[in-house]
Amino acid sequence: MSDLTEEQVIQACREGDLSSYGWLIERYSRAVFGICLGLLSNLSDAEDLCQEAMVKGMLEIRHLRSGDRFKPWIFRIARNMCIDFLRRRKLGQQVLVKVQEQQELEKPEKNEFFMLEKAIGLLPEKFRLPLMLYYFQDLSSEAVAETMGITPAGVNSRLSRARKLLRDILRQQK
Repeated sequence: MSDLTEEQVIQACREGDLSSYGWLIERYSRAVFGICLGLLSNLSDAEDLCQEAMVKGMLEIRHLRSGDRFKPWIFRIARNMCIDFLRRRKLGQQVLVKVQEQQELEKPEKNEFFMLEKAIGLLPEKFRLPLMLYYFQDLSSEAVAETMGITPAGVNSRLSRARKLLRDILRQQK
């Protein structure tokens, strides 16, 4: 499998060779899990939705248009599934904040990483997701835009706003 390109693996999956999909799972499941964990702030839910997103990707890969990249496509699937999950469970921003406050009580150390993690969790989803994709998943502005269904300029605007909001939140936490 290592001598095939990603496009060839995707084509094999489209033609019914779903064993090739294992290569895509190995390559992207960790990043998909990161997206889910960032949106849900719950390890168990993130694991479940990561698996569901990868299965849905396998079942729907025939709909991936030729020339489209798999990574933004599977990220978009995971993002949408997480948003649907939050809506179904009627979890909103208030619940995510409560979970993070509980985590703070469970681990009271005030190191910089914890403060940053908490601040990112407080961001609205429309700013949190591009920030995570760009900085933690190392996607380009164009790939983030494709994943989110917005323009690259919209991504850059949201990244700028997210950084400003993070600065404000971190100043308030000190």
